[in-house]
Amino acid sequence: MAGGRLPDSDNVLVARVAHGDSAAFDELVHRHEERMFALALRMTGNRADALDAVQETFLTLWQRAASFRGASQFGTWLYRIGVNSCHDLLRRRERRSAEELIEAPDDPRGGSLEEGVARRLDLDAALAGVPEDYRQAVVLHDLLGVPYEEIARITGVATGTVKSRISRGRRRLAELLEHPGSLAASKETTTDD
Repeated sequence: MAGGRLPDSDNVLVARVAHGDSAAFDELVHRHEERMFALALRMTGNRADALDAVQETFLTLWQRAASFRGASQFGTWLYRIGVNSCHDLLRRRERRSAEELIEAPDDPRGGSLEEGVARRLDLDAALAGVPEDYRQAVVLHDLLGVPYEEIARITGVATGTVKSRISRGRRRLAELLEHPGSLAASKETTTDD
């Protein structure tokens, strides 16, 4: 805080961005880039796609700042943009051939780091096997700590549906982690109550 001045709220900053203020944009990116990257990484399953999705998210923020009306919290609005960017990227990724996907190289150092990497890869693979609506709800709630009500606003579904998706997503994730061979069966469609 320079000179005892409180930092501007996200709402004030996005209003400034709407008028072309690049310093306000930089501040919003600084405040939200880590959470957007965590969301994108869990949604897309790989770093390169996550970086692309985050870049697309903030480009959309710059282009659509004037459309933010404050009806929801800025973070909710930005999460919605991030989720949409991830969905767009996932659709494009599905069209790519399997050989274009880059797998993480083995870590030659071994030991507990290797086991940690293996667990992370198992989790990422299992998350990729969870139906998209369920994965989105689980990532937002369990990994990013977003409350049910905010997830409902982000996804445009009822809070009860969010809770159902989280429950079903957790169950499916547990099945996939316990029985990794069942990944092929995970391509089932989602149906919400």
